[in-house]
Amino acid sequence: LNKLCFNKILVTKAPKIVNNYLFGDTIGEGSYGKVKEVLEVHSLVRKAVKIIKFSRLRKIPNGRANVEQELRILNRVQHHNVISLCDLFRDDEKQKLYIIMDYCTGSLQQMLDGSEEKKLPLFQAHSFFTQLIDGLNYLHAHGVIHKDIKPGNLLLTLDGVLKISDFGVAELLDVYRSDDWCKIIQGTPKFQPPEIVSGNENDISFYSGKKVDIWACGVTLYNLISGEYPFEGDVIMHLFDNIANQPLQMPKNTNVPFSLKELLVRMLEKDPEKRISIHEIFRCDWFRYSYEDSARINIPVCNNMPAHRPLSVYVALEQMYGVVEETESATESEIAPHVITPTDGGCVHVSNVDGQTDPVADSKRNKSM
Repeated sequence: LNKLCFNKILVTKAPKIVNNYLFGDTIGEGSYGKVKEVLEVHSLVRKAVKIIKFSRLRKIPNGRANVEQELRILNRVQHHNVISLCDLFRDDEKQKLYIIMDYCTGSLQQMLDGSEEKKLPLFQAHSFFTQLIDGLNYLHAHGVIHKDIKPGNLLLTLDGVLKISDFGVAELLDVYRSDDWCKIIQGTPKFQPPEIVSGNENDISFYSGKKVDIWACGVTLYNLISGEYPFEGDVIMHLFDNIANQPLQMPKNTNVPFSLKELLVRMLEKDPEKRISIHEIFRCDWFRYSYEDSARINIPVCNNMPAHRPLSVYVALEQMYGVVEETESATESEIAPHVITPTDGGCVHVSNVDGQTDPVADSKRNKSM
């Protein structure tokens, strides 16, 4: 062996398969851990796995509670515009939790960042906005208040389907309650409404969770069509003062039709009691407008990555099975991989993501969404 070949052998990692999932490259990273591409070895369906380290989770304020809440919500909901929980397992030896979810190419924020003008054409913004409202309407009907709607939490699949994600700060209400009152204040400052930012937390008794989500959807729509925010501020107190007191101005870098302007004004109404409801949004002219599909323009999700995101497990597949020539066909026995089973059998309770046990609802393993 020459030196080059020897070094290649040393640095090449063996394919990683855990619980019937072949692991690919890292496609994202957040405060809780990494997100990687995986391939389900039996169905060959592309998925994403969020890997949460218990050691990191314990260092984040409310980290364990937020993860448990997200899993509770994902166990309850099932909608084509909401991210799906496909599987869930833990590895006690490595102290990691694996959350298998829909594979997405990226977020709307990445799409905005990757576009030349940092904004979307109206027809494309319309497509994503209507999907957002469809998904949010479903969540509200099932007692879920998201509280952090923004382009960064809206993911896109390979075929352009929007998925609402990141339910770590969401609030789960009793579906039989006649009101939607919330008290805990969470979310991203630029997307928070006047009723939240106008006073400190001790001054706020309760607020309408649905109207908070409506406001955030309005900010998101404004951001999609202009690349800007309806209210800005060089420091957070200045931002909050502008949200609470400054009048709404339409973006100057976009030709906003009257029907869209009317919708934005009603969604970004400072008085929550006068703010438009989600059912009224469905009846708005701009929401109901149909753009020509022939005008569709593909905008890459990321500047440095093709929008279709090629499979990152090709190298691992070649290591496992070799390169199959076009004239060859592999038998079932030749392509059945060796599966590594988690140390505890692959089942996890929502209530014990870090090894503790509380009387909380169990998560469903191998849940098909």
